[in-house]
Amino acid sequence: MMTSRSHTRAKETRRGFTLIETVVTVGLLAVMASFVVPSVMRKADSADPVRVANDLNSMSAAIQGFSSDLKGVLPGDLQDLTQPILSNILCNRATPCDSTVSHRESYSAREVLLWKGPYLSASIPRDPSSRYRSGFVADVSNTLTRFDAVNGVPELCELNGGGAVVCNGFIDTNPLFIALRVTGLTREQALQVNAIIDGTGELNAGFEGRFRMTADGSLAYYLAAPMVSAERR
Repeated sequence: MMTSRSHTRAKETRRGFTLIETVVTVGLLAVMASFVVPSVMRKADSADPVRVANDLNSMSAAIQGFSSDLKGVLPGDLQDLTQPILSNILCNRATPCDSTVSHRESYSAREVLLWKGPYLSASIPRDPSSRYRSGFVADVSNTLTRFDAVNGVPELCELNGGGAVVCNGFIDTNPLFIALRVTGLTREQALQVNAIIDGTGELNAGFEGRFRMTADGSLAYYLAAPMVSAERR
């Protein structure tokens, strides 16, 4: 039979939080959250430009690795860095192609054997219009671009696999680069990425160095690798 003391202890054990205890607990949690949440958000925000810069640098290294293995031949898009390239005996420089109608690429059987990828750890579909999502809401276009600058004004055109096609009206002067097209950034975000890639000592941030951007930052180009004369064919 339960004694009076045991009965009292059992009632105390079953008793929940009082209203005052609940209010105090919620208040303490709210105070803690007011310090913790902003700190976490700041860390998350600071990680975004680092992620964009790291992704661009990784893609640059992958492009250079691809070109090294294929003896100077350039990829036509990022997907060529992640999935084995294909060859078709019906393809040639005049009518380049690979596994899809939309791709405009030409790789020889020898070049297919030289591919030692994947060069990039990413999932990118074969669709040329696909994009890779990076930090912030930045998108890196699958299709690569030829980039040159004459008197500071960039000249741009789509780069086809192997760098075989000469862009209409394109002035072939040095330096000439294969570039990554970046969209989705604000000016402030683009400047943060630029500071990581090119440093803070630029006189015209975003208009020199490897990271170039429009005035509002919504369109940027990362100069991933130089295109030497052997690659211009």
